[in-house]
Amino acid sequence: MKSRRTALLMIGFALLAAGCGSSRYTVIEPPKESVRDFKILEIRDFKSNLQDEDSIRLADNFADRLNKAVQEDRAEHPGESIFEQVVRGDSATGDVLVLDGTIISFEKGSRAKRYFIGFGAGKAFCTIQSTFTNKSTGQEILKTNFDGELSMSFFGGSADEAVDAVVAAYIDYLRDYFAKTSAK
Repeated sequence: MKSRRTALLMIGFALLAAGCGSSRYTVIEPPKESVRDFKILEIRDFKSNLQDEDSIRLADNFADRLNKAVQEDRAEHPGESIFEQVVRGDSATGDVLVLDGTIISFEKGSRAKRYFIGFGAGKAFCTIQSTFTNKSTGQEILKTNFDGELSMSFFGGSADEAVDAVVAAYIDYLRDYFAKTSAK
């Protein structure tokens, strides 16, 4: 009986510590040409439509954070991406698909409300709109929104967990639409 109670407490603690974050992506404009023709994904610096300090700081750091996550995913799943390389900056040449992103919403929410009330009170969220452009022609190929949110977590969680959820949405999208095994 005591071990069952201990197990239930540990499971409850694990659920609280994990938090209730979610992510998703929404295709705003579907591809105008095949993305399979590109060998390189070039991730450029992100921008922010918002002028608050937190949003600008997020924009300044997000491309590096995303690039790191993409590189880690590529290491975990070698040979699955249609891209031979994923690079940062703007110096790649050849068959390059450029990823630009703009933060269009970011709310840190209330950590106290997430902790004491939960279930959506004090929710943190972030939305980044990204365009994928053919570098050689300058034509926008597709446009997608990436969303992440955190509604509750152990000790209220950090708004950074909502940003982690956005990164997860990008990884899901790249796996769904830019994988060799994908039939989409």
